[in-house]
Amino acid sequence: MEHNTSAPPTLRDIYDRLGPRNQSVKDVLKLLTDRGIKASRAGIYQTIHGRSQRREVVEAFLEVAEAEFTRRRQAEERTRQLAASE
Repeated sequence: MEHNTSAPPTLRDIYDRLGPRNQSVKDVLKLLTDRGIKASRAGIYQTIHGRSQRREVVEAFLEVAEAEFTRRRQAEERTRQLAASE
């Protein structure tokens, strides 16, 4: 019986998958501000890097990441459809 020795995914792993120069922190800050929750860019980065576990920041970051990955999948599918129609 093998044991899974790899570490569970972290918010940092998700952030890295979003790629360089992504807008996720800016989008999280806007989402929190729109909800009336005070946060700072530094606080969001602390949460992404695992130095803070502020629940509302974690949830907002996950929402932003899910929306971005969904947008990318949809863009890829639309690109495939357009390329196939020519």
